[in-house]
Amino acid sequence: MDRSTEGGGKESLHGTVTGTGGSNKARGRATAAAVVIWVVVVALGSLLAIIAILLGLQAGQLNLMSLLVGVLFEAPLAAGIIVLLWYGRTLRTATTAGAVATHALAQSEANFRELVASAPDGIFTLDAQAIVLDVNGAGEALLGLDRQDIVGRSLMDFVPPNRLPMARAYLADRLRGLRATELYEAIFTAATGHSLHVQLRSQVIRPADADPYLVYIVRDVTGQIEAQRKLLETERWVSMGRLASFVAHEINTPLTNISLLTASVARRTKDPEVLERLKKISMQGKIAANITAELLKFARPGAINPVETNLAEVVEAAIEQAEVFRKPATRLKTELGDRPVVRHIDPLRIQEVVVNLVKNAYEATPEGTVTVRLAERGELAAIEVSDTGTGIPPEVMARVFEAFFTTKKKGEGTGLGLAISRNFVVSHGGDITISSEVNKGSTFTVLLPKEIPSARQG
Repeated sequence: MDRSTEGGGKESLHGTVTGTGGSNKARGRATAAAVVIWVVVVALGSLLAIIAILLGLQAGQLNLMSLLVGVLFEAPLAAGIIVLLWYGRTLRTATTAGAVATHALAQSEANFRELVASAPDGIFTLDAQAIVLDVNGAGEALLGLDRQDIVGRSLMDFVPPNRLPMARAYLADRLRGLRATELYEAIFTAATGHSLHVQLRSQVIRPADADPYLVYIVRDVTGQIEAQRKLLETERWVSMGRLASFVAHEINTPLTNISLLTASVARRTKDPEVLERLKKISMQGKIAANITAELLKFARPGAINPVETNLAEVVEAAIEQAEVFRKPATRLKTELGDRPVVRHIDPLRIQEVVVNLVKNAYEATPEGTVTVRLAERGELAAIEVSDTGTGIPPEVMARVFEAFFTTKKKGEGTGLGLAISRNFVVSHGGDITISSEVNKGSTFTVLLPKEIPSARQG
C-alpha cells in the first residue's frame, strides 16, 4: 500500500525506504571533493614555498625580505588550509548526524510497514476507480486470496451485485469529502463464495503531485453478527415458548370439558344424525388437542435423557416410520456407511427430528429422489436429508425455523415441526443447517456433538 511522504511521493508497504542510498552517495561525493581540494591546496602551497626559496637563493642571499615574501605567499594558503580543516570537521559532523537521521527514518519506516502488515484488520489501497493498489496480509486472509490475485482488480468484484450501488455511492461520497467519520456496514464475497459482514472505515489521500487514492480499513464482524442473531433468536424463542405454554394450558381445559360432554351426550342418544355430529365434534377436539400437545412440546422440549446410541439404527427407524408419506414416484436412497456412528443422544428425540425432515422431503418431492446420509465430520456426526424437489426460495428459507410459519395449506400443518426439531437438536448441543436452490432441491443437515453439554441433560 502507498503512503504519501512530505515531499508528495509514495512508498509501498512491500517496498524499501527510498532516498537513503542517494544521500550516502551525495555525502561520498562531497568527501571526495574535499580530499581533492586538500591535495591541490597542499601542492600549490608547497610549490609556492619552493619558488620563494629559489628566488632568494638566485638573488645570492636568503635574507629577511625573502622570508617575508615567502610568508606573504603562504599566508592565504595557510588560511585556506585552516578553512579546509574546519570544513572537513563540519562535514564529518553533518555526515554523522545525517547517518543517524537516515537510520532513524529507515527504522521508523520499517516499523510502520511491520505494523500495517501485521494489523488484524484488512487494509486496502484503492485508486479513484476502486482498483486495488495494495493490500496487507489480513486483507488477503479476509478475501481468501493471495496478494497477486487481489492487486489490480476492482474491489467491487468482491461485492455482491445487490450491494454494488451502495458500495459505489460510498466510494463517490468519500472522494467528494463526505462520510468522513461514518462507520460503513458492507458485505463482501470471499473466494469461497461465503458472504462476509464487514465494518469499513476509509481515508482519502490527496498528494500534491498525484491523483487522490483511498485507504480502506476493513474489519470482519461476521461472527459477531451471527452471535447477536443467535442471542436475539434465543430470546425470541424463550418468549414464544412462554406464550405457547400459556395458550396450550388455557385451551386444554375447555377441550377436556368438550370431550367429556360429547362422550356424555353420545351415551344418552340413539339418533344416528346426532351421533355423527358428536363424532365430528370429537374428531375436531382431538385435532385441537394434538395442536396443544405440539405447543407444549415446543414450549418445553423437556430434559434430554442421553444414552450411547448407534445413529445408524435411529436413522433406519426414522426412515421406516416416515415410509407412509413417500409417494409412488419418489425414490429413496440411503448412505449410512458400514461403521457404527455412536453418540450420546436421546434416541426418541433425534428419531422424531429425522422423521420430520424425511417427511418434509417426501412432501417436497412428488417425483424425484430423497437421499438420507450419515457421516462423521471430525467431532460432529452429520445426518443429511436431501431431496430433488421444488427447493426453498430465499425469503422462505430465512423463516423455515420460525414457529407457526408454514407454506402448507390451512389445516395441513401447524408450522411447528421444524421449530420443534431445531429445539431438540439444540438441546443436544447441535445445530441444523440448510442449503437449497429453487427447482433443484434442498438439504437439511443435523450436526450432533459427541457429548451433550451437562447443563442440558436431564
